[in-house]
Amino acid sequence: MKKITQILGLGILFLFATTLSLSAQKCKFDYNKKDPITGEATKGNTVTISKIVFVATNNYNWKLGFHRAGDSYHVGVSLEGYGNFRERIQKGDPITFVLSNGEIVTINSQDEFLPTARAAQVVVTEYKGKYDIDVAALQKIAENPPTFIRMNVESKVYEKEINSATGKQIAQAARCILQ
Repeated sequence: MKKITQILGLGILFLFATTLSLSAQKCKFDYNKKDPITGEATKGNTVTISKIVFVATNNYNWKLGFHRAGDSYHVGVSLEGYGNFRERIQKGDPITFVLSNGEIVTINSQDEFLPTARAAQVVVTEYKGKYDIDVAALQKIAENPPTFIRMNVESKVYEKEINSATGKQIAQAARCILQ
């Protein structure tokens, strides 16, 4: 009887360990390297929040990237849409996340960023900004996937509801960048 209990215990332990390892997601990075001059480890990952579906709609290509260099963190944002926009991302302009637990996380632009426009079949303008973020805010995002994002660019406000799958991808990217 004692042997059966031991075998059952080992089987349950093995099953638990296997399930845990299968449920853990591996971290993928766009880059994971050392700076050739400083030797500082740098890594980054990107999540697509939305893609343009039709020209006539108010959709945007919207990407969010997490970056770590040593003990410093920032969030990079790329927002691209149809039209020729002139508003600038001002130093201090916020991006606000509503998390799945109802908490709000706001991060601010590090500097002023000018939009770039290019002619394709139509004019496309892209905003690229860099936003300060600390470990506490990253941890909140990692633990509670975002459900909504709002980005202020001078007088314009861009916002998007984030679906559950994308929110989980953002949370996973935040977890990975903290490792």
